[in-house]
Amino acid sequence: MRRRYAAGALMLLAACVLLGSVALRKLIPQETAVTRVQAVLAELDSQPQEPEEITAPADAIYESPIDFQDLWEMNPDIYAWLQIPGMGVSHPVLQREGDDSYYLRRDSRGESSRAGSIFSESKYNGRDFTDPVTILYGHCMRSGEMFGTLQEVYSGEGGMEEYSEIVVYLPDQELHYQVFAAVPYSKKHVLYYHDFNDPEVFQAFLDKEVLSVRSINAAIDQEAEVSVTDRLLILSTCLKGDNQQRYLVVAKQLQNKE
Repeated sequence: MRRRYAAGALMLLAACVLLGSVALRKLIPQETAVTRVQAVLAELDSQPQEPEEITAPADAIYESPIDFQDLWEMNPDIYAWLQIPGMGVSHPVLQREGDDSYYLRRDSRGESSRAGSIFSESKYNGRDFTDPVTILYGHCMRSGEMFGTLQEVYSGEGGMEEYSEIVVYLPDQELHYQVFAAVPYSKKHVLYYHDFNDPEVFQAFLDKEVLSVRSINAAIDQEAEVSVTDRLLILSTCLKGDNQQRYLVVAKQLQNKE
């Protein structure tokens, strides 16, 4: 009888070990795919500098520091990587075709998460950042995760000067942006209510809804030169202290020199 109990216990233990090892194999690659990229970028990261025009030889072949193949094996919805050098904002960017709220409460592994992910909406933006305005959404977490530090940093004294650069890594190129405004905004859906292919609409948005904002939480680079020919990147999150408003960090893409 004791032998039977012992054999049963051993079988149960073996089953637990097997199930645990399967779960671990699934979990480890998914965790390290993101953390490996964050470690690589942390090594490349230095003190924030004033963004400059990017010069590259015409025949240069771009080699991304991001292992996108590793990330795609984890989740094919990952299509870019967002970094604000020096700030600690370094996250994959996701987009779920046909379900724009999918990553609102799911992490980059597609698992349930209060912090969600950084994501764009397939209904309004492609994955190549060539739209006149691309918006990336992220929660303002109290822990500072995702976009939790944006308002504190950019609304603070000197924040925009210190963290003026945003970098977007794609498989075949990296895009550099210069932040020129960080402002409170209504909960109105920016891309739904504005056709940014219309220069007049684009200019009105800049003049009336971004550059003219006066608020204790607003920071605007008055010397920045911005026009409707620029491609904009907007980071959108909740405004702390007022759940009826958003907080937008607005940046323009810097063009490569030919």
